[in-house]
Amino acid sequence: MSESTKSQLQELKIEAISYCKLGNYTKAENRIRKALELKPDSMNLLHELAKIFLKSKNYSKSLEILMKLEIRVNKKDILYKDIGLAYFGMGKLEKALDFSVKSLNRNPDYIEALFLKGKSLLELEKFDDAMAIFNQILEQDSKHRDSLYQKGKICHSFGKYRESLDLFDQVLEFKPRDTEVLAAKGKSHDELDEYKDASESIRKSLLVEDEVIYNDRGVALTRLGYNHKAIDSYRRAISSNPKYAVCWFNLGKALFRVGDLQEALTAFKQSTELNPKNRSAWNNRGVTLRQLNRLEESLDCYDRAITLKKDYSWAWHNKGYVLELLDRPRESLECYEVALSHKPDPREHGVAEWKKLKKDTQIAIDRINKIIGD
Repeated sequence: MSESTKSQLQELKIEAISYCKLGNYTKAENRIRKALELKPDSMNLLHELAKIFLKSKNYSKSLEILMKLEIRVNKKDILYKDIGLAYFGMGKLEKALDFSVKSLNRNPDYIEALFLKGKSLLELEKFDDAMAIFNQILEQDSKHRDSLYQKGKICHSFGKYRESLDLFDQVLEFKPRDTEVLAAKGKSHDELDEYKDASESIRKSLLVEDEVIYNDRGVALTRLGYNHKAIDSYRRAISSNPKYAVCWFNLGKALFRVGDLQEALTAFKQSTELNPKNRSAWNNRGVTLRQLNRLEESLDCYDRAITLKKDYSWAWHNKGYVLELLDRPRESLECYEVALSHKPDPREHGVAEWKKLKKDTQIAIDRINKIIGD
């Protein structure tokens, strides 16, 4: 398969995932089907199509694809979990439970399969068994939001309102604007005749916006090229939580893309002040300053990024470029050479990005060598 086709497949898959996050399942399905035209026998793409049907609650279509994949894929734990989710959505709880167990037989610590098992047991009114599963999940991840929430609901249904409030408060400690949990907390307060607290919780659940949802929506819109809509979504997230460092970073990137450099710089400053350890935010702050011709200030930002990660190739390259603009070619050359000596983690930057960086850096090295005569 050619590099061009691989790139096209990756782009279509990213677009499909982004449309899914925006709830536009028709466009998501369309993108995967286009990808399947390029690679008809791809198990991964067929599984992605099935997951789109799952999210759009078209459980029978999802199940039809998933069952055909059973003998053809290696990651049976994920496949069985998804089959279980399809059965759960169809109300076939025993089947859902069976497939959650099949998944866990392959991978006993698979949290998503454990949670499906817990939900299935809960719907089958096997409350003690469900509670045991949620406790098992929380031993692995003490901040597993859905397990804490479901445990809280079970406690509420059995009249253990104080216990339910404690569980809901545990969620609100790390997700203070969780509207579903706030509403449930209000009901528990109401049962205890704590009407003021009940009213406050329910009021918050109706007024606040979940910053995580709007940030994720912004990321999806950005990937699809809708930068102005993404900016609006990021601003809604920040209005709900002004200390959301990652969202300030994402807002800065979107503002930079539309050419609003001053606003982008403000966003990157906010991000680095809230989280000084975000090397990418420092790097992007430096790039923005460079675009504003504030070269010495941009160098400070690259140095901060490099202090956080010595082998941060992008910051080394950007520092080299600014030094070149400042007519300091030998220092610039050293930075470019360091940039090439560190191959980045593929989870941080894609293969295509690294190839482009290598090409641009090598061109810069050749250019400087001609200038200094080495």
